[in-house]
Amino acid sequence: MGVSVPAAFAVLLIATLVSFGMLYVSSENAYSMVHQATEDYNQMALRVKTSELELTGYNYSTQANVTVYDITFNITNEGSTLSPAKWTYIYNGDLTASKVLTSGREYLLPGEWMELTVQNLQKDQTLVNSLVISTEIGCGLKIKWKWVGNATNGSPQVISSAWYCPVEG
Repeated sequence: MGVSVPAAFAVLLIATLVSFGMLYVSSENAYSMVHQATEDYNQMALRVKTSELELTGYNYSTQANVTVYDITFNITNEGSTLSPAKWTYIYNGDLTASKVLTSGREYLLPGEWMELTVQNLQKDQTLVNSLVISTEIGCGLKIKWKWVGNATNGSPQVISSAWYCPVEG
């Protein structure tokens, strides 16, 4: 009886010390993860505020005897570095990459530009086309255009282009 009481106390003391040690390590890890998540959020918010794409020009190609055309947009990066390889293209409401041709660049640095070509569009003056270029940060450039003229004589005309980012509530 004399040995078991001090031994039990020692076991309880060691278990208490180990549990407090584990509690300290887990709280340190939790604090570190919360701090890293806050830093990541702040970096993302900064990228959203400092990123912008701008439509700087466009041209088209067609032949007189066909009823389709291709339109090429010149897109300039007016903000922080973006990654076109991670962009998503939404043409007339459909998530598609087959109609849109890009240069396949890995990065688009501030001030640089690239070309995007939308292929095989109908020369239909009643149809308003739209392309949303959704970037990796959640912001997008929306371009709307239509064909002006008839199927044999005419050209595309950009109606509007706008850069927008979602706002947190």
